[in-house]
Amino acid sequence: MTHATGRRRLAARAVALAVVLPAVLAGTGCVASRQEPGQATAAVADALAQAGSAGETSRITVGLLDEGKITGPVADTALLDQLRVLDDAESALTTLVPPDAASATRRTTGLEAVGEVSDAVVAARAWAAARSGGDLAGADGVPATTDDLLADLASATDATDAALAEAGGP
Repeated sequence: MTHATGRRRLAARAVALAVVLPAVLAGTGCVASRQEPGQATAAVADALAQAGSAGETSRITVGLLDEGKITGPVADTALLDQLRVLDDAESALTTLVPPDAASATRRTTGLEAVGEVSDAVVAARAWAAARSGGDLAGADGVPATTDDLLADLASATDATDAALAEAGGP
């Protein structure tokens, strides 16, 4: 290959990248650098609704495991799925660029609420593992009783609901 041929290929790749890259980035969910206040409020509300749903689903999962209606591995899978939902909610909030002080406050409150639900679901996974025979006796973060865990999940979900109401959600 000659030096000129190599430069032409490099130039062709650069042109292709310049044409394709913006289209690829547009389809990856990249967040605009500035949103209108209504858009930011809707984004916060959507993330909080997801987090609240994950908290409720986790609470139901814990109840079903406690009643012997599902197995430990099924509960663990369900709880892990909820952590993924919470990760998506947190990502939506952390990538949001608030356009005003009110949106920034809603985002901060939302992040705190999502974090609280995430902590409770992580504790639920540890509880489910301990209940399924895992050697977690005395481990930090493992609720002592089912009632304690359900109370923690309810409290976290309530915080999410309060933040959602503050953000103008249902």
